[in-house]
Amino acid sequence: MIRILLLVTFIFSSSECLAQKKKVVYKYKEYEKFDLGDLEIKGSIIAPGDISVKERRRKVFERDLLRKDDFDKKIIQELKFLR
Repeated sequence: MIRILLLVTFIFSSSECLAQKKKVVYKYKEYEKFDLGDLEIKGSIIAPGDISVKERRRKVFERDLLRKDDFDKKIIQELKFLR
């Protein structure tokens, strides 16, 4: 009885190993393309009459490097306006 049971399990396990594997085809995601020139805007398009930017003062950073005694005033001035 045990031999028959072992024989049956061996046959089933060997048939799975010997079975032909299916060929798997991977298909990657295809991306959509958008034609931005073809887009239409519904409604009224209003162009701004005046585009203005408010002038503001430039931020001056305080550095500990400038507090040294051996720095010239000219070097300190150049470091403050360094871009």
